[in-house]
Amino acid sequence: SEKLVSYLARYTRKGVMSESRLVSVNEQSVSFKYRDYADNNRDKVMTLSCDEFLRRYLQHVLPKGFMRIRHYGFLANACRKRKLALIRAHVSTACKAVKPKTEQEPLIPYWPCQSCKVGILRFIGVITSDISTNEIVRTS
Repeated sequence: SEKLVSYLARYTRKGVMSESRLVSVNEQSVSFKYRDYADNNRDKVMTLSCDEFLRRYLQHVLPKGFMRIRHYGFLANACRKRKLALIRAHVSTACKAVKPKTEQEPLIPYWPCQSCKVGILRFIGVITSDISTNEIVRTS
């Protein structure tokens, strides 16, 4: 728990924009660097009127008492693509059509498959957080 608090603490007080991103400032406009994710992560410069820059800047200032928290775990920027691909791979292999048995089965929660609409998803266990072993703990 100490590690988690230490990890999250680095991201709670981060500012809206660092000074190093400012390119130029005059009485009419503000120019700053930004990364255009839609254009292959290219660094670009945007120039806005002072009023528009302040309006956009203040949209990111949190009310008193609130703290900004960034994504962590499988949604963290450093590993999001790799971990989401791994999660999707596990989901796609688990999404096979299952024929319901005619015998009376114990009551185990199940749902229709959201992907193929044919198979049935059944709760069989909990996947541990140790990704290297991919061990599944069966509960039934």
